[in-house]
Amino acid sequence: MTVPVPPAATGEFVGRAAELQRIEQLLPAPHARLITLVGPGGIGKTAVAAEAVRRYRKVSDRPVHWTRLARLAPGSTSEAIAEEVVKLVAKADMAGRSARDCLVEIFTRAGATLLVLDNCEHVLAGAGPFVIDLVEAVPGLTVIATSREPIGWLDEHLIAIPPLSGPNALTLFLRQAERNGRPIHGDAEHHAIAEKICGRVENNPLFIQLAAARLRHRPVAAVLRELTGDRDDKRMQWSHRWVGAERHGSVHDVIAWSYGLCTAEERLLLDRMSVFVTGFDIDCGGTCGGGAELAAITAVCADAALPADRIEHLVERLVERSLVSARSSVTTVRYYLLESVRVFARDRLGRRVDGVDEAALLDRHRRYYRDKVVAGQELWCSPRQDDWIEWLRAAWENVLFAIESGLSEPAQATIALETANTLMALRIPFITGANRAVMRLTERALAAVRDIESAVSLRVEAMALIGWIAVWQGRQLYTAQLLDECAAECLTDPVLRRTWRETAERDIGLPAAVECTWGLELLLVHHDRRAIDVLARARTKFEAMGDRAGMGRSELFESLAHSIVGEPEQAIAVARRHLDRAIDAAAGAAIAWAELGWMLALNAHGDPREAVRFGRFALERNMETDDLWTVSWFMHFLMVASKNLLAERIAAGAEPSELTAAATELAHVLGGMSTLHRSLGITPDRLIFPAKAIDAAARTAKSVLGASEYRAALRRGELLRPEHAELQRLLLGRFRIEQLPAAETASRWSELSPAEQEVAVLAAAGWPNSVIATRRGSSIRTVDAQVATIRRKLMVATRSEIIAHVPDELAERVRLESRQRPARRRPRQSPRPAIESMTPSS
Repeated sequence: MTVPVPPAATGEFVGRAAELQRIEQLLPAPHARLITLVGPGGIGKTAVAAEAVRRYRKVSDRPVHWTRLARLAPGSTSEAIAEEVVKLVAKADMAGRSARDCLVEIFTRAGATLLVLDNCEHVLAGAGPFVIDLVEAVPGLTVIATSREPIGWLDEHLIAIPPLSGPNALTLFLRQAERNGRPIHGDAEHHAIAEKICGRVENNPLFIQLAAARLRHRPVAAVLRELTGDRDDKRMQWSHRWVGAERHGSVHDVIAWSYGLCTAEERLLLDRMSVFVTGFDIDCGGTCGGGAELAAITAVCADAALPADRIEHLVERLVERSLVSARSSVTTVRYYLLESVRVFARDRLGRRVDGVDEAALLDRHRRYYRDKVVAGQELWCSPRQDDWIEWLRAAWENVLFAIESGLSEPAQATIALETANTLMALRIPFITGANRAVMRLTERALAAVRDIESAVSLRVEAMALIGWIAVWQGRQLYTAQLLDECAAECLTDPVLRRTWRETAERDIGLPAAVECTWGLELLLVHHDRRAIDVLARARTKFEAMGDRAGMGRSELFESLAHSIVGEPEQAIAVARRHLDRAIDAAAGAAIAWAELGWMLALNAHGDPREAVRFGRFALERNMETDDLWTVSWFMHFLMVASKNLLAERIAAGAEPSELTAAATELAHVLGGMSTLHRSLGITPDRLIFPAKAIDAAARTAKSVLGASEYRAALRRGELLRPEHAELQRLLLGRFRIEQLPAAETASRWSELSPAEQEVAVLAAAGWPNSVIATRRGSSIRTVDAQVATIRRKLMVATRSEIIAHVPDELAERVRLESRQRPARRRPRQSPRPAIESMTPSS
């Protein structure tokens, strides 16, 4: 007898090619006696099993029996499971014999047989012994089980059913929308919103169907607005009668079913873990960062009710129950909640009256990540520095959340500001490419502690660090006002407060961080030789404090200053000393920055050939890192070295063909650098030091090629694509400009995803990121990241340049959105409006 499998709705099944292929490989294998499909509720385990069986029956006449165990009570015994199966398998009543013996006889007589046990997670205590006994008693029997956690047999073959891929999730949503009478046609805006909805429900097929069912009552944008991931998230209220079993009637029911199977300790830990940020993107393939390590979970969640020595076991059980997700690397495992589970658990946490509340857990979370970040100061310029940076990359979202969660209370904001200051002092925004996010959070934390007298030193350090990054961004006026604010906080003498900028040659008591930023301002903005004295003084002060990161930062800038405005011999000596110290410390990021100082010294006072050789070595060594800011400076200095070589050849009267080739390549590099700077949001023309170098290189190349040929070569170089590292490969001799297309074949607008195009339209219309976030039902941090990606892909330095890339057919919509742009809410008045007025707009 063959029991029919539950049919999936026509056209409803999408994707799952890899999982189906794996099942097809295992079914004929004699060693694969138990195949268990595991995954969270609603992920499609039953649908995958049904599709696999349907395909298998096309190529095999093997009997197939399907049993749904959902109707059994939780904790049912193996005998009860056997009775449920025999009711569906036996052709006639076999009274007088046990259900187990009946099944053994039936399956043995049938020969090779496939038994599907659907929904095992609530009867695992009985399912395990039942399955193991049956497969050992019946040699020809194969079992496919679906469960939210493994059956637990040693020879079990587990197949994890993941969320749908992004394209498959969107396909399912569109199909379900049409089935609900609310079709979404080929409208890019609505497709982008649908794509966002799928991502917010983790590309879970059941949740996607529930979301599509909401279209019967509200437009697609309103459905997205219900998915905030915060207290006002509405997904737990979604339900629809056609979904099927009671435990799949709503998002809440799906998660509550698994939650109800947990022990009290497991439920408490899950609730507490909701204070951690949702981890990992659905389509990141396991390569992205996110989640929390066991030490973090223990530090935040453990207490008398949850002893620390129990946490590891409890987390592993929650992973087995498909309520907590895990990603492993060579050295660690990181755990995280999907957003829907986090919303559910956070609601449960808020309802608890039996222990630590959410505010206390958030305080633990904030202090844990503050302490971990601050510990980086001790590890800086040491062999353990790179390990700490890798930890930080993985913990990045939780670190940012730890800052953001403390901004509403001044006392908590001091912890947030300490964390942000340390990130800035250790140059992390440059390493991670998150300048904008960290700057914004630091500025918000700074505003929150304005009136706390005990936070003066934190405020001064924050203003100095913000000014340091701002000067690299070309925002000189902002840096100057921040430095004036620092002086006003630190100096009591009214005369010194007015004339402090005239005291570069002597120490008037400014903190090391202020001296460092002041010295950098003198160097980059004013090309002032006094920068050497100020930066040397900063280095000495940092050294006296035992601040290795500050000492390294100021020593690098001191090295740059000697090369730009100092004497040749001293420039070479200082740069070499700095590089040697970094190499001795075996700290990768510190070495890279010291290599920049050495290369600048070679360009300014050494052999241009050695500068090119060393520059290529350093560029290749750093290409695989995510620190594109540092890599961009290696390419800048390589461009300078190439200019110096060309100038030397011109003076030596080299062959015209040789000069033309070198000048053309230099023009290509200048074009590629221009494109790269736009993609990174760097405006070097606002800084004297890089602007002069770029101008000198352009004049040198133009003197050989002539204006017309130079412009043509420059435009050709502008086509070098940063996302493919073509400029880097060109400089290393691994890419030829002839490999580029003759002209761009498509607008860079087409490189934006539908969601990014939607954000770009609103940004072009002048909408602030905070208002875009409200409109799209996402977080400000998400929109910040999207705008940064848009600027990179369009290769524009500022938001105002996005509009130049908007296609003509969307111009009218931009005008309409501009007219409908909500007014920006006025911020609370600050006691120092001069500083606040210089904060960049969203």
